[in-house]
Amino acid sequence: MKKLIVRSVGIVALLSYIVGCNAPYQLQTAEAKAAPTHTPTPEAKANNINALIPAGWHMLEPSLGEKAIAKGDLNKDGIPDLAMVIEKNALKDEASPRSLLIAFGSKNNSYTLSIIADNVILKADEGGIWGDPFDSLTINRGSVLVSDYGGSNWRWYNKYRFRYQDKDWFLIGATSGSYFTGAATMDQADEDDINFLTGQFIERRTDEQGNTTTKKGTRRKKPLIRLTEFNPENVQ
Repeated sequence: MKKLIVRSVGIVALLSYIVGCNAPYQLQTAEAKAAPTHTPTPEAKANNINALIPAGWHMLEPSLGEKAIAKGDLNKDGIPDLAMVIEKNALKDEASPRSLLIAFGSKNNSYTLSIIADNVILKADEGGIWGDPFDSLTINRGSVLVSDYGGSNWRWYNKYRFRYQDKDWFLIGATSGSYFTGAATMDQADEDDINFLTGQFIERRTDEQGNTTTKKGTRRKKPLIRLTEFNPENVQ
């Protein structure tokens, strides 16, 4: 949260600022007008998880009867947690923004909201000719894995892995690739895979003759990117 430096600040504004910085959950957004409005109490019973979703939003359904939700242990307490993709209710002339919502499970059969992140899930019109680019949301190896896919004759895809550690959410891995459907398959895509925890990477390239080469190595580790600061354009 960027601090606003103002010469004259009233007591009410100052108190509001302090309360906001000590909220029990995090909300980051590129545009405040697109940000979800949280429910007053960010906790819900397991049989009513929709209570976690902000007013004016709904859980994404990529296909009829299928919801974008995944469950698994994310904070290593042995209790299943959940991640879901939420979408703002239909807008008139543009695709609705989407967000990633993560909540922790508890022993009393309820969930507590951990984070709503805005810059992870692409909108329905950002997949090119392919259409809606949302591919999947899973919980795998104790982390949240988000995948997207799109393009036309040239296809592209991305996979982002987020993990909860040190009381915060971080990007710990990313895979991105592209290929021309007239000459290659996804297995022959030009692909870059990086483990941000170790610095290890795998680079795959396919030439015009269809020959594929793979390069492995380790690069200098950098500070992990927080989920609240995640931007797909600045991942690599």
